[in-house]
Amino acid sequence: MIYSRGNFKSDWMFVHSSVMRILLLLLVVVACSAPKKPTFTEQTVGTDAMLQAISIVDENTVWLSGHKATFVRTKDGGSTWEVFRHPTGDTLQFRDVHAFDADNIVMMSAGTGPQSRIFKVKNGIDWNETFVMPDSLGFLDCIDFWDDKRGVAYGDAIDKFPYILITEDGGNSWKRVTERGSLPRAGEGEGGFAASGSCVNTGPNGLAWIATGAGGTARILRTEDYGKTWRSFYSPIVKGEAAGHTAVDFIDERNGFATGGNLAVTDAYTASCIFSEDGGKTWKETLHPVTKGAFYGGSYIDGMAFVCGPNGLDYTTDLGKTWTQLDSANYWAINMHPSGIGWASGKGGRVVKIELR
Repeated sequence: MIYSRGNFKSDWMFVHSSVMRILLLLLVVVACSAPKKPTFTEQTVGTDAMLQAISIVDENTVWLSGHKATFVRTKDGGSTWEVFRHPTGDTLQFRDVHAFDADNIVMMSAGTGPQSRIFKVKNGIDWNETFVMPDSLGFLDCIDFWDDKRGVAYGDAIDKFPYILITEDGGNSWKRVTERGSLPRAGEGEGGFAASGSCVNTGPNGLAWIATGAGGTARILRTEDYGKTWRSFYSPIVKGEAAGHTAVDFIDERNGFATGGNLAVTDAYTASCIFSEDGGKTWKETLHPVTKGAFYGGSYIDGMAFVCGPNGLDYTTDLGKTWTQLDSANYWAINMHPSGIGWASGKGGRVVKIELR
């Protein structure tokens, strides 16, 4: 076909415009698929207490708890902070916190015997003590909730079985799971590490996972019925007297991440990071992160996992094939929100806000 000059120009402009649209679309796709990179901003919280548990309500509201009977709250994304303490001013260590909303939380203190307690707190000032460890050798490690009524707490094994509490009234009362057919037997000295409030993680439809450690045993416990019965699954993470898991985090029914290490090893690599793609039934160890030593906290959001410990804070975007160190400061806890906003905390009241860009 023979084109006139005018028709050729019109067709060329149409082709050029189409190519440009395709190129623009490809650039958008590439930009959207490129892994986001985390940045962090140090916060001025107003306390020097160790902060080692984090509960995020939304992008603006977060609670953190820690030593010296101290806990803190921001309701404006970290621009301002409020510092609270237990009214008796005692030495309780609040090793875990779960926030229902901006005003209502459940906190767990850790320690031997009656130092392990659970409280319901409203607006930082109205207290209700709902559980005190009745066993003189008992030790609570972490708590989590499925919703505003159903929750679970985990502690070191007692009477040769895992110590698991469940609540069905929002934490007002707690009952130990005692049906022996509902629990796997505990290993000698098996328990957990009250390091970051992350050793139990609730999921959808009654699922939950407990990451155990210590005494030479380290495994994953899984429930499918809101904590009434539990099964045990093998983990390749390092095992030893002071080794095992410290944190577990699932993003859905199948995909999860757990971390830990040997807390007695501070300057070498151990098997410390694992992923599961079948709901916690099988696990695969990752390559070593950049930071050496054990990790006390971990958090997993779609496509990215974070670990933190006394020697630093690392993250991976490819299921642990490669790792990047975000910071080399001392951290005990990290929690990432699905929005891409997260928080990490540690000694001396250190708190940083993490944002994915």
